[in-house]
Amino acid sequence: MNSTLDQRLLNEYQRGFPLVCAPFALLASQLGCGEDEVIAALGRLQRAGCVSRIGAVFAPGRIGASTLAALAAPPDRLEEIAAHVSRHREVNHNYEREHRYNLWFVVAAADEARVAAVLGEIERDTGCAPVVLPLLEEYHIDLGFDLGGGAKHCAPAPAAGAGQRHALTGPEARLLAALEPGLELVPRPYARLAQAAGMDEAAALAILVRWLELGVAKRFGVVVRHQELGYTANAMVVWDVPEDLAGDYGAKLARVPAVTLCYRRARALPGWPYNLFCMVHGRDRDEVERSIARFESELGGLSSHPRAILFSRRRFKQNGARYAVTPAALDAADRAVINSLQGGFPLCDEPYAAVARTLGMGEAELIERLERMLAAGVLTRFGPMYQTERMGGAFVLAALAAPEAEFDRIAAAVNALDAVAHNYRREHALNMWFVLATETPQGVSAAIEQIERDTGCTVCAFPKEREFFVGMRLAA
Repeated sequence: MNSTLDQRLLNEYQRGFPLVCAPFALLASQLGCGEDEVIAALGRLQRAGCVSRIGAVFAPGRIGASTLAALAAPPDRLEEIAAHVSRHREVNHNYEREHRYNLWFVVAAADEARVAAVLGEIERDTGCAPVVLPLLEEYHIDLGFDLGGGAKHCAPAPAAGAGQRHALTGPEARLLAALEPGLELVPRPYARLAQAAGMDEAAALAILVRWLELGVAKRFGVVVRHQELGYTANAMVVWDVPEDLAGDYGAKLARVPAVTLCYRRARALPGWPYNLFCMVHGRDRDEVERSIARFESELGGLSSHPRAILFSRRRFKQNGARYAVTPAALDAADRAVINSLQGGFPLCDEPYAAVARTLGMGEAELIERLERMLAAGVLTRFGPMYQTERMGGAFVLAALAAPEAEFDRIAAAVNALDAVAHNYRREHALNMWFVLATETPQGVSAAIEQIERDTGCTVCAFPKEREFFVGMRLAA
């Protein structure tokens, strides 16, 4: 963060990000600069890890399911176990903390069954049984992070029915999946988002507005990473208080400027007796400890209850919650659709009707199946697969060795480049493998140089010398 523009983008647009067709142009008019400057600044901040994404932060329990969990990892296996935990797409936060339970993570998924399945997989893979601490009551979960020392933003009291689960419609489910990585940094990001979700721009914007109005989304805006912004110390402070006092203490803690999160969670007796949680961030450990001592002295009676402070030691993973439905089981008709359409899509006036006839189903059923598989991520798109080299471009496989603690940040920086077509984690010292597709052969070198600048990692390029077979068809 090296300019007034950076500071304002990071601090003023964590909520209330414009839901208009050209949001970056509107920001530019408000900030007194050009649209291209806003986009470039946000791209730079995202590559530096200061910005995780621009998107929605959803209210707990309104869509999908989530829980905080912890386990006691043997110190000599901590990194190995943390890597097992972080590999689950449903795990969005994973930290080492100072406690016997030394690995703390959040699991978020489409439903409670998937959350339970992930926790079971973690226990099976690591040999460590997680302590599961579901949310019971929230007092302050806005997830904004004030960088300017202004008044704390406290969310208004929940509206009637605000705690009820919101049943996603088909278009909402598609938009949720498309929004997971955040808005693309292009002049019309909602048009690009809508295209990925299979709808028009106006429909996508209307859904986002409705989510905010219903309280399904807490806020829509810039999501920052506190460590990269200089807030390197954070502590989870927990108390064991009587249940009938938790609400009063929680409401008071929620108003404390230093408290960034506050909620009541289930106990996990006998090993975990605490039920009242809050998070405190600061630029160093002393600042956090002073903040805790100050508000404990000001909140009469709180200091008399058993308390523990769990400072964070290492961040293994931090990204947005992923509530989108994972691919469901395919039936025989779904598989027939996939196998048929990989061979080609009819170029005629009524292509869906033509395909449906060959598969023995109605046009409406075919379209419904395609929409469902697109929403679930089984299908990515319809369209041609180009031979880049024959169009004068270049297509190169590349790889780098990303440090485990920085893997997600580096992956986001790589993915931010338009030239990156695929990006995978693989089991090797070179653990990130991606494909660069550029309009000219010279564009590959420029993309590699950009990635090396943004990530600090050396990129190994593997240009194609000879092609033996490129089929890209997978039988369903």
